[in-house]
Amino acid sequence: MKLSNKIKSLIWYHTIDLGEGNRTPGIYDHRPYLRFYGIPDDLSGKKVLDVGTASGFFAFEMEKRGAAVTATELKKWQDHDFGPLYVPDKPLKVLQSYLHKPFDLAKRILHSKVKKRKINIYRLSPKTVGVFDITFCSSVLLHVRDPVKALWRIRTVTKEMAIIATGIHSDKEPKPLASFLGNQSGDTWWLPNKACMEAMVESAGFKKWHWHSEFRLDYRDGSEGVPHGVIHAFP
Repeated sequence: MKLSNKIKSLIWYHTIDLGEGNRTPGIYDHRPYLRFYGIPDDLSGKKVLDVGTASGFFAFEMEKRGAAVTATELKKWQDHDFGPLYVPDKPLKVLQSYLHKPFDLAKRILHSKVKKRKINIYRLSPKTVGVFDITFCSSVLLHVRDPVKALWRIRTVTKEMAIIATGIHSDKEPKPLASFLGNQSGDTWWLPNKACMEAMVESAGFKKWHWHSEFRLDYRDGSEGVPHGVIHAFP
């Protein structure tokens, strides 16, 4: 099968430039948003963990910047933090392919050395994955029922800095508040305001943090997406 047909045969979360005119048709194109994440330009000599890598855009980007990258993803589609209201919109076989095959194909084409670990975010620990200079986690926390536990596990494997991007509620209250979304679809749970996100980061054991940016992450087709905030947290 021609490479272009292989690319078209898969469902891509990320838009990735694979070279020689080959570009994946991702649900999202993060390239115009890269500046909002605050990823250091030079990651030479750094060990980086990309939590919930999906198609791998950020893992490959950080590798290009010099990092030794380990990427994590769930082993099976059903391992997501789904509730009883969740109804798959595609056959499980297709969704399982979406979980791993795009990343595997992109890695092969890019001749990448990114290591992939199939592990749940709640199982991250120095024993299971090691310790990293930088841990990167983008658009994952809104899909877990216990974001504080997820942040806590991220903190345990982070040596220098965690870059955490997640959907943020627009509420400007100084009190920590979060909108509950779990009754809507069973696969998206919490949308915290900024004060709540800070409280969760603190509860997870991070000593310091600062907000790097706020932006709306729109879909590649131009449809309006969810407002995001990027917080840098330090253990």
